Amino acid sequence: MWFAANCRPLQSGSILLFFEVIQAHEKILDLPNKEALTALEKLTHTTQSNPHPVYATGRRCRRHSCPRSDERRSIRLLGSARSFYSTLGKWRKRKEKATAKGKRFTERPPVPPRSWNKSATLYAGQWKQRAGSSIMLKVWTGSVWSWIKVRITGREIPDSVRMASPSLIRRGSQWWLHTPIEKQFKSPGKIEKQVTTNEQTKICSVDLNMNEHLAVCTIRTVEGSILATRFHWRWPTGKWP
Repeated sequence: MWFAANCRPLQSGSILLFFEVIQAHEKILDLPNKEALTALEKLTHTTQSNPHPVYATGRRCRRHSCPRSDERRSIRLLGSARSFYSTLGKWRKRKEKATAKGKRFTERPPVPPRSWNKSATLYAGQWKQRAGSSIMLKVWTGSVWSWIKVRITGREIPDSVRMASPSLIRRGSQWWLHTPIEKQFKSPGKIEKQVTTNEQTKICSVDLNMNEHLAVCTIRTVEGSILATRFHWRWPTGKWP
């Protein structure tokens, strides 16, 4: 697939550039998502009303024949950036606390990823005709957009839920289609009431660690006993296990 051989590495470089822009303009993270994305676009994208952005990326995208929409998708790393700066802020507080007490502080500061392996999200207009065993995807061939029919397997999506934008996940030589779903239900009440009135309640906790594992997910009982744990990380090569 052209995307895997060309645009995927370019997208990783674009994400790295956007992260560097955020590092130079940290106040962007204080804005709501929509306003933050607009600020990033003004700093990076050349348009008729913005012919000379501070960090121009459009020419590079055209030189590599990468679709503009894929580069715009790279901007959506705000969650990762906020997670990193949250971890960095906690590290700074621990250092200040230790320094104030005259203690030696040897903990290394968190560092942002040296490479990014973001998956490709298929937004409205990039997929259609989803059935139980197939789906039509709009992909970039290197010169034009083309619709291709792809065979899919896995569990069927219930009729009672709403599908969000699916993502293409590369695992080795295979491509997986992950589809988030949304379901409306009545609010179960505050968490304090749930854990004290229903012993069967299960809690999912997620720890984002920028130094080692990308994320650690744990399922616990209301008493705190661990039922299951899963680590999501990348090898030094940048590939998922």
